[in-house]
Amino acid sequence: MARVTVVRSLYSRFEHLVHELSKFGVVGAVALVVNMSVMNVMLVAVKDKQIVATIVSTVVATCVAYVGNRYWTYKDRDKIDRRREMIFFFLINGVAAVIEVMFVFISKYGLGQDGQLAVNIAKFAFGMPVGMVFRLYCYRTFIFPEGATEEPKAQAVAAPAHGGSHVAHSHQQPVPETVSR
Repeated sequence: MARVTVVRSLYSRFEHLVHELSKFGVVGAVALVVNMSVMNVMLVAVKDKQIVATIVSTVVATCVAYVGNRYWTYKDRDKIDRRREMIFFFLINGVAAVIEVMFVFISKYGLGQDGQLAVNIAKFAFGMPVGMVFRLYCYRTFIFPEGATEEPKAQAVAAPAHGGSHVAHSHQQPVPETVSR
């Protein structure tokens, strides 16, 4: 019984984060399928252009991810200017793409492994996870930040009107019975 209470308590404490990560994961999974599909079609169609295939597939997947994250995962977040939001989004995804390309580059030129399987492993097993962590942090922090809450204003309490020497501090909560006096 106590375990269920602990689990419920933990879930209620982190419910918003669980929902956000779930949505981020679904959008990421769709973008991953798009990314893998575009990349592998390009690898078959254009031989020896692994870096180009990596970049093009990442750009296409980034567009899919923007739409999914803007209009589903982070739809309730305060929006910065759309132009600025898109610039940040694509700039951050550009850095993440460089991370992915770096792993493909190392596979191809550093290890001499440029086959389709090796390129897929380099990009999706190494580059993508590192890029995903970078993206998640940057999306939450810079692109889709949580709006400022009104809580600090509501918590601020003025000094009592009755001229007492008590000074209210911003971290004190008013006592419900005395608020209406």
